[in-house]
Amino acid sequence: MKAKFKVIRKLKNIEKRVNAVKNMYDISFLTGKISKDMEKEVDMRFRNEVDPEGKPWKELKSRSITSKYNSGLKKKKGRKAVKGRSKILQNTGRLKRSIQARNTRTEAIVGTNIKYAATHNFGYHRIPQRRFMGLSRDQRIKYKDWIKKWHKGQLK
Repeated sequence: MKAKFKVIRKLKNIEKRVNAVKNMYDISFLTGKISKDMEKEVDMRFRNEVDPEGKPWKELKSRSITSKYNSGLKKKKGRKAVKGRSKILQNTGRLKRSIQARNTRTEAIVGTNIKYAATHNFGYHRIPQRRFMGLSRDQRIKYKDWIKKWHKGQLK
């Protein structure tokens, strides 16, 4: 009886190794995991209004707050802009909603098709830079760790 259990254990180990080798040639699982995480990180930057390294975005100017507050509303006497209500880069939510993740067998991709995204991400003339795209140092470390684990067949 003991010999039978040893054979079954060895077969299970061989099966694990075969599956690990199969996964080595198809890294779409890994690139998918990374792209979804990158998309989540960008979403958190919009929520927290910070760049990839956690530094706060430059505050809105008072005239930007006033125009956001009054846009689409009937103007009434005595109405003043309130700084706490205005979310940076989220007047309509179009930019935040446009962020999409996708992956190929060799790439993890997060991006947007909104033309003005680059203007806000990199800054231009009087529009200050408010980075929402890019990898933080912590993300780079995390993804390197995931890649190492994937090579060893330990990533799930």
